[in-house]
Amino acid sequence: MNGVILELSAVEDKIIDNKKMYSFEIHKRMSEILKIDKREELRVSNIFGEFFNESIKLEKGEKYKIRVITKTQEIFLKLQDQLFQLAINKENLVIGDGIFQLVGIITKNDTWCGEYDFDKEMKALDVGILSFYEKVNLKIVNPILVKGKSIFGFEKILKIILQNVEEDTGFETQEMEESILNSITIKKELYREKRVNLLNDEIKKVYLGDVELVLQGYYGKMLLIFLQYVKYVGVGEFREYGFGEIISRS
Repeated sequence: MNGVILELSAVEDKIIDNKKMYSFEIHKRMSEILKIDKREELRVSNIFGEFFNESIKLEKGEKYKIRVITKTQEIFLKLQDQLFQLAINKENLVIGDGIFQLVGIITKNDTWCGEYDFDKEMKALDVGILSFYEKVNLKIVNPILVKGKSIFGFEKILKIILQNVEEDTGFETQEMEESILNSITIKKELYREKRVNLLNDEIKKVYLGDVELVLQGYYGKMLLIFLQYVKYVGVGEFREYGFGEIISRS
């Protein structure tokens, strides 16, 4: 998987309706450019800083950022090629009601960019790694949705992480939940409720928060691999469109 940030300059002043989530339009346009049929092969963010706003005010000449994550190296190379063509030809990038020029591609950012190979990390996992010890801080910056509801509580979130990892990779995780919980200490959990209007009034209340964990031993290391994985793919429903965003820092 590869994550990059696209820096876009608005061609004209425009008010974008964000009640339906503009990230859906971003995903649709990027999928068209890359000729992708399966939505899970690509993940995008909303315009940075605009996720919870009901409208997005674009100003001509102002720069805006979006994050794009590709699941395979093949799609990433295609993305690079298409973006290069857009840039050198100075073509407009039309995303829904917004019109932009691509002015930059950011590949170095510890939080939002990078490359991750889940299979490689799992193959390198040593059964004898009993001495592993790591403190991890998690920040839930966009809501994790399950059956259309925002959830909170690390044990609930862990269940969804394990389900998503198994669905995405085929790696069986559901029998590991107890072993993982026995290998971690939840030092702190803080959640805050936020009143919102997302997905055309379907979601009115969400939970964001911070979790501090201590991971130990083999299953602690395995959880760290899973957390690094969901940094790219997100957690829960609509993660392809920027929901379920968790930032993890060791």
